[in-house]
Amino acid sequence: MTDFSVTDRLWQYGIGSRGETKRNAVGGFKEIAAAKAAERGAYAMRMTGAADFKTAFPQYDVITHVGNANISTGNWQRNDFPFWKYFDRDTGADALNDWKPQGPNPSQLRSDLQRNYNSVGAGRMAILVPESLQQKMDADPDYARQIMAKLQAWKENYDRRDNMLAAAYGYNVAEHQAGKSYVFDLDENGDVRNCTVTGCGRITVSSSEFAEESRARKEKRREYEKLAEENALKRKMLERKMMEWEGEKFIWGFMQ
Repeated sequence: MTDFSVTDRLWQYGIGSRGETKRNAVGGFKEIAAAKAAERGAYAMRMTGAADFKTAFPQYDVITHVGNANISTGNWQRNDFPFWKYFDRDTGADALNDWKPQGPNPSQLRSDLQRNYNSVGAGRMAILVPESLQQKMDADPDYARQIMAKLQAWKENYDRRDNMLAAAYGYNVAEHQAGKSYVFDLDENGDVRNCTVTGCGRITVSSSEFAEESRARKEKRREYEKLAEENALKRKMLERKMMEWEGEKFIWGFMQ
């Protein structure tokens, strides 16, 4: 049975040591390069302007559920949230709206959860699309292409981060990527509201994590810009002082 322990928590499960991690990180450069090549291929595909999900992700078995899913991020991120049901074509987008957790969040290693994770398989993708979003995409093919490009970019961003982590721990990145399946829960604007990825690690993420990272980067950039402005102002003040000093020196020399 495949171990679906979360790759973000490998230390928790005692996988690898610090020395091993350093060696694996060095040995993983080739894997990262391969992932980059795959990423460039995905980017080229994205630029073709796919207007539907199956065309946008031809390497996956794509299932689209049109309907109004209403699931809190807290429920979605629980290890026992039955996301695997979305890989059933007969499951509606709203089928799990009334799901309620029982007790504390269980371990991902629990045997029944492992069976459910394994039931998903590799190379599959389930996408929950609100009715209002589907109507707008049906009415405007250009808008539909924008939504496809947005989801492709989100996935590339996620895979880039996840595959670099896998390479650092010595995994074969190509095999790691090939083993993944995805559930995307989109909001009415086509942004990823919730996402679950299964593979060599069962990982649950939400768009808020990426939004927080983006906010932190923008904040850091603002700090750098502010510092650059302050340094530029200091240089101008210093130059003005130097000019004043040179002028005073010239006048004093002339008076001598």
